Amino acid sequence: AFKAMVLRSIVVRHHMAVGRDRATVLWKAGNGQALPQAGKMGKGTRAIFAAPAWTVIGWSPTSPGFVWWFSEQHGAPRCLVGESMLRALDNDADELAFATAKTVHVVAHRYAVANESFRDANTWHAGVLVEWSHNKFCTWVEVAWLNGCGGYGGKSNWCEDKLQANPTLYRVMPDSLKRPFDQHLSEVRILDIPVKSKDEFYEQWLLKYSNKGGLQPALQRFFDPTVHASGNVRIRNCTPSQLAGICLNYISRAFIYETMTANCQTFAADLYGFLTGTKGVAPFSKFLRPGYQQRTMAFLYRPSYTERSSR
Repeated sequence: AFKAMVLRSIVVRHHMAVGRDRATVLWKAGNGQALPQAGKMGKGTRAIFAAPAWTVIGWSPTSPGFVWWFSEQHGAPRCLVGESMLRALDNDADELAFATAKTVHVVAHRYAVANESFRDANTWHAGVLVEWSHNKFCTWVEVAWLNGCGGYGGKSNWCEDKLQANPTLYRVMPDSLKRPFDQHLSEVRILDIPVKSKDEFYEQWLLKYSNKGGLQPALQRFFDPTVHASGNVRIRNCTPSQLAGICLNYISRAFIYETMTANCQTFAADLYGFLTGTKGVAPFSKFLRPGYQQRTMAFLYRPSYTERSSR
């Protein structure tokens, strides 16, 4: 998970009984020395990596924006990233490129764990399921930690082969996504799901992989999944490229991830409220509602980096 990064130094930190800890540099880039042998890198050793400057705004220097879209519904599996996905989506077959979002649903669930703690029992993940006019498949949209999927080996709850050693998503995603995750920053993940409707999604995916579906605990992914809200899309001609565009707009402004104020649930509420024109939308969890402020305006305007690139 260190693709597109450069090793800058290796240091070992020594814990001192009195006073501040002391660090010793074992190796530094540019000093002409060979990397230290593994035997010299004991407890407390740290490797420091640097990322290119363009990684501040995306996973590609030519396609900024922290949004990726994985699909196995367009022939060969693909993972589109950043602004360039807009052109790729517009170039799909007309039936898909000109399809419009018709209905959206906010879906929430807890994560399946062997022994639920109090925190686990009160931690809910939420996203938005999109139904399209082509009626061929649905699309799942969520916010999560930046590089969380790539950093965890491409294992997504929304892919059938999650438990395989080398999932399809991991094989096709650009190497630049395969980095250590950052729990303080966000990315938008979009995945096409091979179901045609909300009802199929609930029966064939959520229930199948939940504590209500009969699978052994080790194979379960969700606890108590629920459809929190459903509504018709009121944005005119919301095509796939439009949906990707508004997500790129949003994440360029709402890129901070904070457990109680800016997370998957607040994004789901924002996206649902924006697409359906619904006022008073609130996050699923009652713990988040007092501090929630709807950010639908963040979906409207292009990121500032698009202005710089057009000059």
